[in-house]
Amino acid sequence: MPVETIEQHILGLESERCRALVERDLQALAALMDDALVHVHATGKVDDKAQYLEMVAEHIDFLSVERADMRVRVNGDTAIASGRLEQTIVLRASGEQRLMRAYATQVWLRGEDGWRQCAFHATNT
Repeated sequence: MPVETIEQHILGLESERCRALVERDLQALAALMDDALVHVHATGKVDDKAQYLEMVAEHIDFLSVERADMRVRVNGDTAIASGRLEQTIVLRASGEQRLMRAYATQVWLRGEDGWRQCAFHATNT
């Protein structure tokens, strides 16, 4: 598969991930993540896959998730995607709404079941 095709595929997967967050589609979100996911939030909090899915299910509503200036670099069965991230969330416990702006880097691995995100790291901008 040509590198350009893989790059476009990864961008499509990231669009699907953003959609799944906003729609709280936990099944779709889980399918995009590797079981060994390490998700580092912009706050420094680190979640594994189960913790991240619980956070989405129980604690946060994503009103919007937008990516911009995404760049994907492919090396064999590994793709690194990075770019700006802007999301508006509501903390369910308090009802507080927050606009978050960050730069995020993701690592996607291709396995027998296709591409899965195995790492995510965001830094506030």
